[in-house]
Amino acid sequence: MKDVVIRLAGPGVEVPDMLMARDGRAAAQRKLLDHFHKPLLFFTQNIPGPVKTSALIHLGFLEGIRRLEKALEEAGIPVLYQKTIDYKTGYEKYYVLDGEALAIKKIACAIENGDRLGRLYDMDVLAEDGHKISRTDIGLPGRLCLVCSQPAQACARSRKHSVPVLVRNVHRVLETFLLDRVEQALRAGLQGEVDATPKPGLVDRDNAGAHKDMDWHTFAASTDAIVPHLRQMAEKGWDWEGNGEGLFAALRPMGAAAEKAMFRATGNVNTHKGIIFSLGLVTSFTMWLLARTGTVDSEKTLATIAEAVTPLLERDFAKIDPYHPHTHGEVLYLEQGCRGIRGEAMDGFPAVGDIALPALRKFREEGKPDNEAYIQTLLLLLSQVEDTNILSRSDAATLKQAQADAKAVLEKGGAFTPEGLQAVWDLNEKFIRQNISPGGCADLLILAIFMEKMEGLVE
Repeated sequence: MKDVVIRLAGPGVEVPDMLMARDGRAAAQRKLLDHFHKPLLFFTQNIPGPVKTSALIHLGFLEGIRRLEKALEEAGIPVLYQKTIDYKTGYEKYYVLDGEALAIKKIACAIENGDRLGRLYDMDVLAEDGHKISRTDIGLPGRLCLVCSQPAQACARSRKHSVPVLVRNVHRVLETFLLDRVEQALRAGLQGEVDATPKPGLVDRDNAGAHKDMDWHTFAASTDAIVPHLRQMAEKGWDWEGNGEGLFAALRPMGAAAEKAMFRATGNVNTHKGIIFSLGLVTSFTMWLLARTGTVDSEKTLATIAEAVTPLLERDFAKIDPYHPHTHGEVLYLEQGCRGIRGEAMDGFPAVGDIALPALRKFREEGKPDNEAYIQTLLLLLSQVEDTNILSRSDAATLKQAQADAKAVLEKGGAFTPEGLQAVWDLNEKFIRQNISPGGCADLLILAIFMEKMEGLVE
């Protein structure tokens, strides 16, 4: 049986530790009930084995908090008091709620029964008088075993499953949840960019922009083809135990496999080749650092990528044959010194860290709709970034004019005003006529959306 690798594992606990924690919970619950005279919800997780805390367990705990607080808000049940406990015996959270105890228990059980992750959650509800509301009080059967889906109490009494088996199953559930969240963020980035409408010169839900060989459906098919490969890159980063340069080297054949899947899905149309490289890097290194630090730090991720990829990419540039360049990127590098997306990676994707991510964070805080926020971020990028896709399709003068056009649209309010939005539609028509497509900026937007979504994992 393969041992479970517990990332950032907390100290092991023994029976006296658990008994002390149980007594402490009981005392805290009595004090809260005596003070507020309102129902109390106590949230923790069912984690077998001596290790009750880790990076992964904490992520599952945070997700439970998000689910619970969203459900309480939707039900109109105010939180009068809350407190989080982070101790070696496990993560805990107390809520005093201004609602009816049976209704609160129904909400808690709906979360516990919602999916396999919910089955790790233990949400006890105590009525105002201290009576613990049971599942039978609201007409529900007992909980089921995570391993065999038989009644959990019977499995626990008979010790049907060994501790290593239980630990392995719990961590499989948690890792699946984490990778599912990564996939959601990947799709949010890829689909969010192509869905944003209108965009100057780019494929969106209204038109194909300056492209004749692809449309929205081509991008949707490509997204479905490459996301499984990007998810594998995320898993590679989570499991990686070597250094960053080694991780980058390990990702390269995985990126090649993703490109082949893309071309198969699109009939040999290049929809996502550049973003496979950059998003594969960002996804994998985000997960690598998450496993090592327990948090998502976008700026640290970008700096780590720069450090890791520079030695190999410098060797790549040195190998370019000045007499026989093989790609548009190599031609641009030889003629203008433009390093393209590889240079962006070597520099730590500065346009993402300095322009796109701060913009998306700000727009999120302001409650801006995704569509307008993404268009505005794209305009900000276009106004400042040396987009190699524009250079390869035209020249430096055209790029300079495109940047000036984007600035002019922003001065009219961009996506956030009717006048600015009309200017985006007009700029799209101009870019179509001139065969301009800011695909490099589109890729940077995808990266920023993905990273902003991943930051929400630990908030």
